[in-house]
Amino acid sequence: MSLKVLVAEKDTATMALVETRLRARNYDVYSATHSDEAIRLVQKVRFDIVLIGSSMEAVDGIDLPLKIKHSLMGLSIPVIFMAEENELRQLVLSQDRGFDDFLIKPFDAFSLQLRINLNLARVRERLQANPLTGLPGSIAIEANIQKRLERNEFFSVCYLDINHFKAFNDRYGFDRGDGIIRHLAQLIAKSLEKVGAGRGSFIGHIGGDDFIVVLDLESETQFAQECLQEFDRIIPTYYEEMDRKRKSVLVKNRNGVPVEFPLMSLSIAAVTNESRPYRNMGEIARDAAEVKSYLKTQPGSHYLKDRRAKPVESLEESAKILSPKGEERKGNKPLGQMLLEVGLITEGELNQALRRHIETGEKIGQVLIRMKVVATEDVGRFLEEKLSVHYMSLKHHTLSEDLARVLEEEFIRDHRVVPLSLTGESLELAMVDPVNQETIQAVHEITGLRVIPKFVLENEFEEFLERHHLRLT
Repeated sequence: MSLKVLVAEKDTATMALVETRLRARNYDVYSATHSDEAIRLVQKVRFDIVLIGSSMEAVDGIDLPLKIKHSLMGLSIPVIFMAEENELRQLVLSQDRGFDDFLIKPFDAFSLQLRINLNLARVRERLQANPLTGLPGSIAIEANIQKRLERNEFFSVCYLDINHFKAFNDRYGFDRGDGIIRHLAQLIAKSLEKVGAGRGSFIGHIGGDDFIVVLDLESETQFAQECLQEFDRIIPTYYEEMDRKRKSVLVKNRNGVPVEFPLMSLSIAAVTNESRPYRNMGEIARDAAEVKSYLKTQPGSHYLKDRRAKPVESLEESAKILSPKGEERKGNKPLGQMLLEVGLITEGELNQALRRHIETGEKIGQVLIRMKVVATEDVGRFLEEKLSVHYMSLKHHTLSEDLARVLEEEFIRDHRVVPLSLTGESLELAMVDPVNQETIQAVHEITGLRVIPKFVLENEFEEFLERHHLRLT
């Protein structure tokens, strides 16, 4: 693949000379004679290097090289400034012009090639760019965060990754999967720009479908909500009509049996140093991993900030945590909000439960049950609507001899499942996490039966285990 070069120059003789020399070396050359045109090209094309003549006009009062460097798409692009010899003094005295290197006119073909090679090598070494997106990799990510810590800055770190991405890859192939990853990179950049957080923010690509964004505290929530909204709006277009209508894909497991997976969704886990001092990237990554682990248990796209070092102070803040996307979709309202709306809990009880949830990671429903402010059946009924999976109470359920032989007790404990009934080739299965496709697939491979998941509450499952253990002894 040939390297892409943008040449922005008003002098036609210089432009023709540079274009000829670059094309002779198989570069893909784009030209612009006006600064507005150059900015539009930078926003559309991912250039490897930019050459700018000193005659190019400013944009919104900002010199063109600096304007390009301030744009998210131009952050990592090396800029070479082409100037006249009599402009050297001005270049030396200027504090920030946005370029990485310069060439004095007139210059020969060898000087031009040398400057390009040196700058490309320098930027690759500095950024360790991900080859798929061109975004900075792990080394540059850690360096950026460490620099902010050393400067005692307050900032937010958002970890973004796609749920059920592997199922999409298996269904549609790696080329389509790479397209999703590139699109997410662009979506992140556009979301930052839309909320006004472009300047000073940092986007990194950890690898695969994992991204990281470092930005100011004030922009975090707005950025996350914008990103989730755009992801959910765009992502169905990558699926064929049949999968879109079903809202899932069928992927064959290693035994050739089709297994159903939901459409892709996005998780955004945020960590800040506002209330918890961090010393290095490792500590930030550890806390973010705990938040991500919780998000992975929730269906759909979600954003959650690690608030364990800062207590929740109001119902409004509670609502933002429970419904981080800021929208109430049919059948997907937060449990706490639904219970509050029908009068089963009070505002104070919701805030108390939410604090406990943030401190321990225990689910809101379980916290409310332990607080004895709501009945198990009420929580089960509302979660049935939220998860679109039938609720099953285990209060009076016992294992028959036939059911006891279906799954080993160790598997039941480890995967938090209980066989409910056997009908022909189908097994009804009570699950604490009824959207866990890996567990459903594992049960199918063990039993050879079609699994019909039912939802069961965690406290009822624990009580069932106690009864089951006593019965066995």
